[in-house]
Amino acid sequence: METFAAELLESVHDLDDRKPICKPPPPTTDDNADKEITLKAVQDTQNGAGEETQLKNSSMKTRLGRLSYLRLRTDDIEFTSSQPHSHGGKAEVVKATLKRAGSTELQVAVKKLRYDDERKFCNEFVHEVDMMAQLLHRNIARLIGFVEDLEEGKAWIVMCWEPNGNVSEFLATGEWEIPERISLIKDTFAGIEYLHTRQPPICHGDLKSLNILVSASYRAIITDFGSTRIVRKTEDRREDPDDVPGATGASAIAQATDDEIDLTRITIVASNNQLTLTGPAWSLRWAAPEVVLGEPQNLASDIWAAGWICWEVMTNKVPFPELNSEGAIVLKVVEGHVPVAREDTQLSQIISLCSLMTDCWAFDSRNRPDIARCNREVKWMPSVSPLGRKDSGSNAPSAELLHQKGLIHSSQGSFKEAIPLFQQALSIATSAGDQRRSAAALSELGRIYYGTSRYAEAGQYFTRAQDLWTQIGDQSGQATAFYWTGKVYHHQSELTQAEESYTLARNIYTRLGSIIGQAYTSSSLGDIFYERSQYTEAVEFYNQAIDIFARLSDHMGQADTLMRLGELFRARSEYTEAEEFFNQALKLYSRIGHNIGRANVLDNLGYMYHLQGLNTKAAPFIAEARSLYALIGDSKREEESSNWFNVVSTQGDSSNSSPSVSGNNDAPSPAH
Repeated sequence: METFAAELLESVHDLDDRKPICKPPPPTTDDNADKEITLKAVQDTQNGAGEETQLKNSSMKTRLGRLSYLRLRTDDIEFTSSQPHSHGGKAEVVKATLKRAGSTELQVAVKKLRYDDERKFCNEFVHEVDMMAQLLHRNIARLIGFVEDLEEGKAWIVMCWEPNGNVSEFLATGEWEIPERISLIKDTFAGIEYLHTRQPPICHGDLKSLNILVSASYRAIITDFGSTRIVRKTEDRREDPDDVPGATGASAIAQATDDEIDLTRITIVASNNQLTLTGPAWSLRWAAPEVVLGEPQNLASDIWAAGWICWEVMTNKVPFPELNSEGAIVLKVVEGHVPVAREDTQLSQIISLCSLMTDCWAFDSRNRPDIARCNREVKWMPSVSPLGRKDSGSNAPSAELLHQKGLIHSSQGSFKEAIPLFQQALSIATSAGDQRRSAAALSELGRIYYGTSRYAEAGQYFTRAQDLWTQIGDQSGQATAFYWTGKVYHHQSELTQAEESYTLARNIYTRLGSIIGQAYTSSSLGDIFYERSQYTEAVEFYNQAIDIFARLSDHMGQADTLMRLGELFRARSEYTEAEEFFNQALKLYSRIGHNIGRANVLDNLGYMYHLQGLNTKAAPFIAEARSLYALIGDSKREEESSNWFNVVSTQGDSSNSSPSVSGNNDAPSPAH
C-alpha cells in the first residue's frame, strides 16, 4: 500500500434508555444531525452473508412487506418547519410531529430521500430501513417507521428527534470539560461495539461526528445507516494490505460491494498535476487509507474513523481542517498522515486516549485494535455525562465533574493539579450531604498522599473514607478503603496488619464478584510474600493479577505488577528477567502517561544497573527518575534519586558494586 501511495505521488508530480415505539425491534437512526447527509451505498449482498443474499433476491415490496409494522401514513406526520434541519445531495432532514390515534404526540425527524435512478434508489431505501429495523441499542438511533409512496415521490425514514443535534453542534454550545467529552466517546464506542459484535458483524461505513447525535439525556447515538454492510468472517482483515485489486499507477478504483448498486465507486485520476475523485459515497476525510485505495469498507476502516471521532470530540476540529481540496486530502490519507495526538493541548492531558487514537490510525489495518479492545481501554478513562451542568442551568462544575477532572490529573501523576480538584469536590459533596461522593474524594486524596510518600496523612484520609463507606453500607467502598489501608501498613513495614487488610478487601471483592478488586489484592498479597522471601508464592499471586489486568486492559494494574515482578527477579540477581519486566512496565506506564510509574521503573532500572556495576548506564535512568519525581512533587523520592545520582555519577563502571547511599541499603520495596 505504501508502494502504491509513492507511485500515486510520483504520477501527480509527473502529471439510550428509550423504549421502542413500534412493536418488534425498532431501531435506529439518523435524524437531524447530518449536515453532510449522503445516501450511501448499501453494499449489501455480494459482500455479505446468506442473510444479505436473501435480501437481494427478494423484491422491494416483499422486503417492505416484512416491515409493515413500521409503515406510517403521511397523515400521521405534521411538519413543524418548512425548512430542513439539515440536507445533503440525496436527502434532507425535517423536524415533524408524529400524531397517531391513541398515542402521545412525538417529535420526530423525517429523512426525506431524493432519487434519480429508481431501481438503485429502491434498493438503497429498503436496505437502510431493513438494516435499521434490526438494531436496538441505547447508543444506536432508533427507527420509528417509514413512509413509502414512490408514485408520489415519497420515501421517508422517520426517527426520534434528538434535540441536541450532532456532536459537533452540541460541543459548540459550551466549554465542555475532558471527562464530559470522554463520556461521548464511550457512548460512541459502545454503539460501534454493538454493530461489530452482531452475528454477522455490521460495518457502519460512514462514522464521523456529523453522524453521531446527542440525545436529550446527553448520550451519543450513532445514526445514518445508508452505508452499513454485513461483513463476512473472511473479509474483515486482508492477508496483504499491499494487495489492492485494480490499483495501478495513479488510478485506483474501489469496486462497489453490490453490482447493482454501485454508489461506492471511487476513481482517482491524476491530471494536470491534480487529483480528481468521482463518486465516493462515504466521507473522504474520515476514510481509511485502504478504502481510498480500493478496498471495501470493513470493521478495521470503522476503527480508523473512530480514531477521528475521538479527535473531533476532543478538539472540535474535523480531520484535515486546513485542506479543502479533495486531492490534497487523498494524498494525506494515502500517505498515512495523521495528527500527533500528544501535541494537542487538550489531548495531552489524557495520554491513554492519545495512545489509543494512534493505534486506531495504524496504516496497516491488521494492526488496528478491534472495538472490544477500544472499549476496554476507554472504560478506565475518567468521564461524566454533561447532564448535570446542562440540567441545572449553571456552568458551575458538579462534585462529580470535579472528581473526574481530578482523576485525569492524578492518573498521570499530576498531583499538584489533582489535589485542589478533589478538595473542591469534597467540599461540595459535604455541603450537599452526599456521603458517597465525599468518601470517594477522601479516598482519592488518600491515594495522592500515599503516592507522594506522605503515609500518615494518607492513612487519615483512608480512615475517614472507611467510616463513610461503612455508614452508607457500601461494601465495595469499604473493600477499597481496606486495600489502601493495607498499602499504608505495608509501607510502614507492618506486614501482618497489611496482610490482614488485604485479605479483608479480597474477601469482600470475592463476595461481590469484583474480578478487578481480586486482581489488585492478589498483586498486593504477592508483595507480602515477596517481602518474606517466599518468592514462589509471590510469583503465583503476581501472575494471577497480571492475567486479569491484561484481560481487562487495566494497564495501570498490569504495569504495577510487572514492576514488582522485576523487583523480585532483581532481588534474586536474575537481571535479564528483571530488565524484561521493568521494560514491559515502562512501556505501559508511558502508554497511559503515568509519570509516577515511569519514575519508579526508571529508578528501579538505574538501581539494577548500579548493582551490576554499570554506573555509566545507570546514571541517565536515575537522572530522568529524579526529574519526574520533581515534576510530580515527591520531594522525598527526588532527594533519594539525587543522592543516588551523585553516587553513580562519581563511580566508574566495575565488575561489582554495592549500594552506598544512606536509606537505600536494600532493594526498594515492591510497594515502591
